[in-house]
Amino acid sequence: MRNNEMCALYLMQDTLSGDTKIGITNNPKERKKEVEQKYNVGKVRGLSITWFFSRKEALNWESQFHEKFKLKHSPERGGKEWFKLSDQEIYQFLTWMKDGNKINAEKIEALKNLLSD
Repeated sequence: MRNNEMCALYLMQDTLSGDTKIGITNNPKERKKEVEQKYNVGKVRGLSITWFFSRKEALNWESQFHEKFKLKHSPERGGKEWFKLSDQEIYQFLTWMKDGNKINAEKIEALKNLLSD
């Protein structure tokens, strides 16, 4: 993954344990398959995804959320990106992602308008 290509911050949930994974990828569909094969999980379901214009930006947000939820880490799944989040914490995260997606759409529309002038 190159630093200058678009990258997504995602939230996935293990359907067996309810644990939530916070990670980044430039290929969400492929990443979902990898997660199901690599970690101690059943099926995972994607909860939300937010795209960023660079890997660096996505990594920054991923790091901030990992820090925010570090006391909720779930080592049973393997890896450092799994957390035991409450429904309220997931809801707040999804709201943040939805708002971020709206802002990104507005930025893209503004860029289109600039380029069409």
